Amino acid sequence: MDKTVREHIQALEEKRNLLSEQVMDESNAGRRNELETQLRAVQSALRFYHDALETERRFWGSAASR
Repeated sequence: MDKTVREHIQALEEKRNLLSEQVMDESNAGRRNELETQLRAVQSALRFYHDALETERRFWGSAASR
């Protein structure tokens, strides 16, 4: 893996911001639907990464207190 998780999250956040702007600017309904689909996929990936990081924090936090 060439990128850290933090770098993946940062790239996804940038992509989310770009897609959000494109959705707002798009007047073609079909293209807007495509952009919204991509946006939902990016948001889903971000939730996955954030949930994984939270799980890791909880695991290592509880492991450190043993």
